[in-house]
Amino acid sequence: KKYTVTFKDWDGSPIASNIVRHGTAATAPADPVREGYTFDCWDVAFDNVTENLTITATYTINQYTISFDSAGGSAVAAITQDYGTEIEAPANSTREGYTFMGWNPEVPGTMPAGNLELTAQWEINQYTITFDSAGGTPVAAITQDYGTQVTKPVDPTRPGYTFDGWDKDIPEAMPAENIIITAQWKAVEYSITYELDGGTNHADNP
Repeated sequence: KKYTVTFKDWDGSPIASNIVRHGTAATAPADPVREGYTFDCWDVAFDNVTENLTITATYTINQYTISFDSAGGSAVAAITQDYGTEIEAPANSTREGYTFMGWNPEVPGTMPAGNLELTAQWEINQYTITFDSAGGTPVAAITQDYGTQVTKPVDPTRPGYTFDGWDKDIPEAMPAENIIITAQWKAVEYSITYELDGGTNHADNP
């Protein structure tokens, strides 16, 4: 007798077929390929065929890893899981003086059929140093990117006072926050001299 041995893929699609004599072995096709899976084996033995057979390929699901390059930000743990499973996006990385703008490429909704590395995208922040002259001439605020060099402004002036510095040091580079710096003043001491013009100076009424 002769029998038909049909090899099918996991989804039922035909791969190959043999016509074999009773008691002989069928010839398997090349191992099939399935995205995200590794071929395991055929589900039915076919070394001694005694009837018509339908043989289906079986697979083992693969695991893949998404790693995150924070590009100077806080570390983000890699994600390793089965192909096609839903991915929960991690918490955003953080970086002083910068705003997180997302990952490149974006975090996929499900695990792809390959390892993937995502890189953090950042936008530098701007901050402002405001100067309170405390009654002196105005000093323009400084607004610029985080970490850039700060140029010290010209000291303010105030009639009757000597400028005694700022209440906090002006940073050399823009910090990662807005700050207010207030002028400090020292009153100028004046003396008044009376010219008597021929009069008498009395101790009790100078």
